[in-house]
Amino acid sequence: MNWELLIRYINNETTAQENEALRAWLNERSENKLIIKQLQNKKAQLMEPVKEEVVQAEWTKLVDRIFEQPTAKTRSINKLYTVTGIAATVLLACFLGWFAMNTKSAKIVAPILVKSITGRREIILPDGSQVFMAPNSKLEISGDFNSQSRRIKLTGEAFFDVKHNAKKPFIITTANQTKVNVLGTSFNVYSRAGFTEEVKVATGLVGVVTGNRTTLLKAGEQLLHSLKEQSITKGRTDMHDAQSLQNGTLYFSKNNVNQVADKLERYYNIHIQVAPSAAKHAAFSGEMKDYGITKVLYGIGFATGIKYKFINQQTILLF
Repeated sequence: MNWELLIRYINNETTAQENEALRAWLNERSENKLIIKQLQNKKAQLMEPVKEEVVQAEWTKLVDRIFEQPTAKTRSINKLYTVTGIAATVLLACFLGWFAMNTKSAKIVAPILVKSITGRREIILPDGSQVFMAPNSKLEISGDFNSQSRRIKLTGEAFFDVKHNAKKPFIITTANQTKVNVLGTSFNVYSRAGFTEEVKVATGLVGVVTGNRTTLLKAGEQLLHSLKEQSITKGRTDMHDAQSLQNGTLYFSKNNVNQVADKLERYYNIHIQVAPSAAKHAAFSGEMKDYGITKVLYGIGFATGIKYKFINQQTILLF
């Protein structure tokens, strides 16, 4: 359903033809009538026309009620204790100190490799920092981790909640050799060889080193590193989006069907095809709990009219 049309309906601004289309939509599912009733009640409470953010909030509550499960999903936590070193750069405040430490000779220890294949995975590092890995992602953690510094290599996507330690910088080297340097903060990193990289900061301060350039990001800021154009773009990000992996949610903000497909592919490690006919559907906004891709697609379809079908176990068509 088109959000704009739904808002005008609640505000008594629709035409007779639009009312007929909405009545047909209301008869499709009992949930559709429920959301209309909730929005009408909300309008009465506010004593003013309903706005788009109210529609999105009520829709999100409804989907959560439809898919709420009696028991929460238990996450497996694996503790890591031994691992290897990866050369990196530190946050600006720690450049000289780290350089002195990095030039000292050290015993080489083989790395521990941590992978997430089909689903998300949470691990706890020896310093107490938490890592929430997206599917099809890989971490290599240094053998001298937490001795003089804390060094990791990432391929894929992960959210890091780093324990503060001013004497031991936390350093991530990405698949494209970008360096992400922190002392204690929380942030999301996406990096696959040859693809545009993303760093989104939820709390604290993060330094991102690309070539000879260092960019500092504060909470609520993001950096996009385009390998193709060799460009750096700094901008704002929503906290819900930055913390998506940590919270086990998917966050959408006026995303068209192709953007929705990209986000679902990354989150579920599945291939999604978009039929030309899907472009007619409305953009989608909202935050959804991860009840599995089938239920997420149902919820998105409920809000936008986008339909889906499985081509095979690893491919979905949106139309």
